[in-house]
Order: sequence, then structure tokens, then C-alpha cells
Amino acid sequence: MTGRNTTRRGRARLLLLALAVALTGCTGLPTSGEVTAGLVPGAAPEEPDTQFFPLAPTAGATPEQIVTGFIEAALSPVDGWETARLFLSRDLAATWRPEAGVTVDAADARRTQVDEETGLVTLTVAPTATVDEHGTYTTSASGSVDLQFRVAQREDGEWRIVEAPDGIVLDRQNFPVVFNPHPLAYFDPTWSFLVPDVRWFPTSGNTATSIVRELVDGAPSPWLAGSVASAFAQDIDLQTDAVPVDTDQVAHVELNSVAAGADATALGRMLAQLDASLANTGVQSVRLTTGSDTRPVDVEPVPVSQTRPDSRALVLREDEFGFLSGSELTPIDGLSPTLLDIPADIEAISVSPDQQVAAVKLGTGLVSRVTSDGNVDTVDERGGQIEPLIDPFGYVWTVVGRSPGEVTAWNADLEPFAIEGAWPEADAVRAWAMSRDGSRIAALVTTGGQHLAVVASVRRDRSGNPAGLGPAMRVTELAQAGVAVAWIEDARIGVVTSDGETWRVVEQQIGGPAEVSDAPAGTASIAFGTQDSSVRLLTEEGVMYMRRGSSWQQTGADVQVLATQMGTPPRTG
Repeated sequence: MTGRNTTRRGRARLLLLALAVALTGCTGLPTSGEVTAGLVPGAAPEEPDTQFFPLAPTAGATPEQIVTGFIEAALSPVDGWETARLFLSRDLAATWRPEAGVTVDAADARRTQVDEETGLVTLTVAPTATVDEHGTYTTSASGSVDLQFRVAQREDGEWRIVEAPDGIVLDRQNFPVVFNPHPLAYFDPTWSFLVPDVRWFPTSGNTATSIVRELVDGAPSPWLAGSVASAFAQDIDLQTDAVPVDTDQVAHVELNSVAAGADATALGRMLAQLDASLANTGVQSVRLTTGSDTRPVDVEPVPVSQTRPDSRALVLREDEFGFLSGSELTPIDGLSPTLLDIPADIEAISVSPDQQVAAVKLGTGLVSRVTSDGNVDTVDERGGQIEPLIDPFGYVWTVVGRSPGEVTAWNADLEPFAIEGAWPEADAVRAWAMSRDGSRIAALVTTGGQHLAVVASVRRDRSGNPAGLGPAMRVTELAQAGVAVAWIEDARIGVVTSDGETWRVVEQQIGGPAEVSDAPAGTASIAFGTQDSSVRLLTEEGVMYMRRGSSWQQTGADVQVLATQMGTPPRTG
């Protein structure tokens, strides 16, 4: 039995041609009306900008080279991983399921062992994440994993793989090139907000089919289940298992006859989910039909509440509170003077979407509910509380850092509601943040000495009243202690960490990988930034920063509190 590091040899033999393919659409086809001959069902109008072309098996390749070549060929999903199947026996090539999942690993850590007597080749990998057959990305907390392959010689003497696990292995550097993230859109229980559920699908082929198939025939990710709703009832299915996209970038979705009985509201919700889920694919619109009726449904997508906050920083400075733009500060009518009249120091502020209510932590440790009509009401007097949250339905959320399971939500009448299921395995919670759709909470917890970023869904009734949290999903392990967390996008959180000497910012996709960068010394708060720079930071010295390129630039000073915005007031008129 032999063992070796195959990474360098594998890279040397792999021909990786990354081509920027500038494709142009076909001309001379109809630009309106019914679909006529053109793309076959399930075909996609575009190919990815970057494609890899791995080598096919070479004559005389050893069993080890056959296995490593097969792994490397996973870089090309074109034509159902056609190149990878060349490394398999004819029988296995017909049954191997690459779509069963992805093991994302660090290629430099791969090791192989070959048992020449049995033809068994063991590939040891160090997974950083896995992606299941539904496209759900999960950070891996396990150590090394052994994948076993068996090879045999053909009549011509060439080796081929006769036994292999379903799924593929991709290096973490190449994974986001071969697969792209696409947020499936579900509704919150009140049917007011769309909640993203990020999935990963191959860049090659018809991504629209994969997305719609999971949205219509699939289910939310397990950690979200029970906290989101879908207009696609369980008995509604795709009429045909393909979603062709025509040259006008219109996706054609055909549902079965059950959908024909849905009312206009349900159909409008379906369209809203489809539009949002296909937004990253280049699809411009959706043509929805039901049953045998070839005419598109005559409804519009239902309107949904928007979650993007004001791009200006919402700050508290000495004797002023409001939106900061340059050197000008614009106060919030009613709310700003009420906050400024509070005699105690203010440590944290979270403002409701309508900007009429704020959850405030005072320097005394108390948490208050502050309203634009001048009311300042204490909601929680427990000591050791971290910053409070406010959700889109007006509830103020509180928790003591050393008692992470004792979460309380307070309604407008100051009635407390115990929240069940809050991080039962955590020893402490250092910071937390409510998503602007009110359906998810991100938290920085410590468990057995580990620093973790986790996310849990919020269980609500149809009126938006909270009842509990779903099981916490581990998003990532932090190399340093957590300091602050914020939702910087609908499906991305920003985390500040520090060991007391260095500070870092982790931009973590929920259901995806993270980007880590250095942060200014003393960074204590983080908030949503702008479309051009998604992160805004505040240091203990009151200096505010935003990123410009690869560096942090100062954008404000003398800031006491960088407030959390839960959205913007709905437009009127």
C-alpha cells in the first residue's frame, strides 16, 4: 500500500483553460408573442463566463492518476460532467450521480492511498463545507473524510473506476466558479416579506430549471422549515420537468392542473417567489401557465415589503440623532427629540422600519422602548443584557449575555413573551441581530470555549407574533471572540471579531462561504453600508469607517452610537 500527496502532480497534469466567453444572442427570432421553435425545453440561453476544460484519461494512466483525474474533471459540469464520466467504467458512468452533492475541500490537504492487490484507492479529504442534492451549503465541522474508489482494468489494459461514491469533490477556491449562489424566495408567515434561502447550482446548463424545480417541488432548508411559507402547495408540481428560457430572457413555467384552481392572490404570490428566485439568472420575466391552458395567468406578482435601509448612517452624536450625510445630520421627526431627552447615556439603538419606535439600551443596563410620540418605557431591568433588537412587527427583543436561553420579546403594550428554543447548547451570547424581514436571528455565541456565528429562524403566527426560535444552524467558527454582528444584506451577515490586539471583519453568506479582512483597531460596531460598500464600522473612539477598495476610509467622527436600521418607511402617494 502506498500513500502520497497528489496535489502538485494532479495540478501539473490538469489542463485548466479558463476562457472568458463573450456570447452573443441569436438574431432573427421573434421578440414577442408565443414561444416558437428555438431553445429546446430545459436549454439555457447562456453559458458561464468561465469554463474549465480538464483532460480526459491518458493512455497508460495508473489507478492513482485515474482517480485524481476523475476528481479534477469535476471542474467541468458541461453536458452532465461528460469528461468525468470518461474515467468510469461504462456501467458506472451510466449510474453515477454527480448532482448528489459536493464536498468542498482544501486541495492541498488531499492524500491518496492505493492498494494494488484489491484495486482500492482511498482519497482522504479535509472538507470545509458540503452541498447536498438540493443545493444547500453547510459548513463542515468534521475532520478528514475517506472517499473510496475501486478500479479495474479493461480488456485493453486501461484502468477505469468501477466503484465510486455519488457526488463530486471541489477545491474551495474553484467551488464558487463551478457553482453559483441563488436565493430561493419564500414568504414569511404574514405573507409580507420574501425570505432568501441560498442554494448553489452549477454555472453550466439551465440554472432556471434547477431553481424552479427546488422552489416548486422541493422544500425550505431544514433550519428555515416551520418559519417560512410558500404559495406552492404540496400538490402543485411542474407540468414538465424543465423551465426553458427564451431569447427575450422570459422563463416559461408550466404548473400542473392543481395550480389552475388557485386564486389570483395565490398565483400572484407564486409569481413573486419566481421573480425573486430567478433574479440572479438574467431572467427578465416569468410566463406562468397552469394545466392544459397555454395562456399565461393574467395576474401580477403581489407587492412585498422592502428591506433595504437608508444608505446614510443613522447615528447618535452629542445633542443630535439622525441620518448623517457628509457633515449634515437629518433628524427623525418625533423620535430624535425623544431620544435626546433621555438623561442617561445610550449604548445601543435599533429603529423600526417606520422610524416611529426604537429599542434602546441605556448606560444603566436597562432596555427601553422609545416612541416618536415622546414615550420612554422600560421593558427589561435585568442586568447583563446585550443590545436589544426590534423586529418589523414592533416587538422589542432582550436577552442577558450569560443566559442565552432566556430570550424575551415585548409587544407594544409592554407584555413579555418568553421565546422558546434559543441556543440551548450555548454558554453565552455576545451579540445578535434580527434580519430586516423578521424571520431570522444571527448570533455570536460561545460553546465549550468555541466562538461561533449561528443563525436561527424565528417562529411566528400569521399576525407576526413571535413564539420561538428554530434550531440554530452553525454558520462558521470564528478564530477570535465575537464583538458585533449585523445583517449587511438579506442573506449576508457582517461579524466583527477581536483578540484584543487585532480586529477582523467576517462577511459571511448565510448558506455560503465567508470573506475575512482586517478591521480598524478598536472596532466595536458594524452596520449595513451602501450598495457600493456593504459594511460600515464604528470604533470605540467614535470614528466611523467604510471600505473603499481594499482599505478603510474614515467617514465620520465623534459618533457615540451607530444605530441599527430595520428598513425604511413605505412610500406614500
